[in-house]
Amino acid sequence: MPQTLLKKGSLLLVEGLDTSLPGEYLKDNASPNTQNFFVDRALLTKRAGSSALGSTLSEEVMNGAELVREGANYNVRIGITKVQKYDTGTSTWSNIHHAVLTGTTDDLVDIAITLLSGKQILVITNGVDSPYKWTGSGNTAALGGTPPVGKFVQEYQTYLVFANIQGGVDIDTRVQWSDTASPETWASGNAGAKDLVEDGGEITGLNIFGNYLAVHKSTSIYLGYLVTTTAVFRFDRKATGAGTCANNSIVNLPTGEQIFLANDGIRIFNGSTSPLVDSPINDEIRDGLNAEKKHKAWGLLVRELDEVWIGIPIGSQESGETVYKFNYVNRVMYKDTRTNANCAWKAAQSNSITWDQASGSWDSHTDRWNETSLSAQTPLINISDTDGLTFYVNSLSSSDNGTAINALWETKDFEDEQKRICRWEEMQLWAKGGSVTVSYSIDGGITWTEVSNSPVTLTDDFPSDYSPDILYFDVWSSRIRFRFSNVETDEALAIKQFIVGYKLREARR
Repeated sequence: MPQTLLKKGSLLLVEGLDTSLPGEYLKDNASPNTQNFFVDRALLTKRAGSSALGSTLSEEVMNGAELVREGANYNVRIGITKVQKYDTGTSTWSNIHHAVLTGTTDDLVDIAITLLSGKQILVITNGVDSPYKWTGSGNTAALGGTPPVGKFVQEYQTYLVFANIQGGVDIDTRVQWSDTASPETWASGNAGAKDLVEDGGEITGLNIFGNYLAVHKSTSIYLGYLVTTTAVFRFDRKATGAGTCANNSIVNLPTGEQIFLANDGIRIFNGSTSPLVDSPINDEIRDGLNAEKKHKAWGLLVRELDEVWIGIPIGSQESGETVYKFNYVNRVMYKDTRTNANCAWKAAQSNSITWDQASGSWDSHTDRWNETSLSAQTPLINISDTDGLTFYVNSLSSSDNGTAINALWETKDFEDEQKRICRWEEMQLWAKGGSVTVSYSIDGGITWTEVSNSPVTLTDDFPSDYSPDILYFDVWSSRIRFRFSNVETDEALAIKQFIVGYKLREARR
């Protein structure tokens, strides 16, 4: 009597990336290796591409921000020597710096938006030059009142605050603030400073945490707040055991937490402690982090996806081009690659994105027709790189400015419950988009064999429940894993589920 075809598979590929265990011990819907996919309403979807925003800065873009002043939005980027704004009318960047900056690729640029005479201004510091200000018109100017030269800057309840003071003073434990509501007054009124010396070590980051000013060191976090005494500020040290090693990686989450890159992985601060993110991906980060360039990591909150993106230099990378995406609702992690990515920020587009800007056929896209990112005044993600280019994430593009996105998702190693040799024969697949290449490995992902009738040409809709795409193979092994991939420039891809069919090895009569 012929054997019945047994089945294994995953209904929802939503567990994220897990590198902590051998492939056979993972959950059925987890992945030991994934990049450039994300989960959209329980569907595994190839990530959106990106399009160039104007021309190159001709030097490394170090940071950027959006200034909103008197109802107008200004998109600003800062390089090693230049400051530029984007002109939406001409789709070009123009210089607005009053003097050339003198930092290097390792001198981080930090930005704060504060009030001057009741209107918002942009304040820029690189820890080398005297801070710049920009009011939304003309060129930048030196911030008045002889402010300190700090590595980090933050606006906090009408005070402008610098930390890790440089410029010949070199007091790396110092926090210094302006007079109340006066970012150009530094020697009178409530202006003052505090050296945080309890645990030694320099200040490594500065941000807001709820109603507090969060000052990071590599081994602790201080929470600062205003007091009614002449001290003006008080700082309470939290013995968290770890703070950030990269100021630009600090991101405040809608959950009331603060996430950041530390020396041993990604951590989340809850106001008292900062445990590692409960994700096995921290093993990969800890083992691969480029210690020399870790300070160049960056972070960005992507509310529309319930995600925070943290770009981290891994291995020989010198910028944050390995992007770990943490879903703060589902508490799972995914991973992207963004070549040479050095910083990211959000800025509103002036015009809506049209379907004429989409690559490939309209029907092949997995985007929703009324998606928010297509509307005017929607903040778009700007990603800038070490080559001086700025890109915006374009939900209608399936490539990165014409370069194919290498999207792949590997499954766990499937086994029979009793770990017997099996005859793996077929896969039933529910997917839509352009095409998908399916390969298998029987040695834990060391070597791969493409399935004979792969790549599979897909349609614009998922197959019905009773007529999936079927891929055939004939493999004897104790375990097998599969890889779904798409490296086509004009193709989207979404996967709903797959089921693997196999038989146990025939028993002797």
